[in-house]
Amino acid sequence: MAEFTGKDCFILWNSSAGTVNLSADERMVSWNPSGGLVESTAGADPFKSYLATTKDTTVDVSCVWQAGSYASENAMRELQFGTLIIGPEGSVAGKRSYTLPSFSQGAKFNFPYADVVEMSCSFQGSGTATYGTF
Repeated sequence: MAEFTGKDCFILWNSSAGTVNLSADERMVSWNPSGGLVESTAGADPFKSYLATTKDTTVDVSCVWQAGSYASENAMRELQFGTLIIGPEGSVAGKRSYTLPSFSQGAKFNFPYADVVEMSCSFQGSGTATYGTF
């Protein structure tokens, strides 16, 4: 298998506040699945044992904020519910896609003195994360 960079990454956020394609301005995307565990150790067990409970997924996105692109900020206001679709290698047929019903945690900004303005947003999954292909 060949390595690839994130330059072709596809990112689409679709909510009732609007649909925004962040692909052209993406700097970083972090897909963060996790799972809950409960300890089931009992009695004379010499080692701890665990049972799986629930799954969770969060996503962090950062991108260059384009002047006048208020639609992106408005669509990612805190607690907007929508669907996040990510394609690490773009949206080419047969390539991996991740789909996550989620809540936006609100657009955050960095306004550096001598660099481009960066917008970031975290998304909290709410339901089943789908691992598929385009």
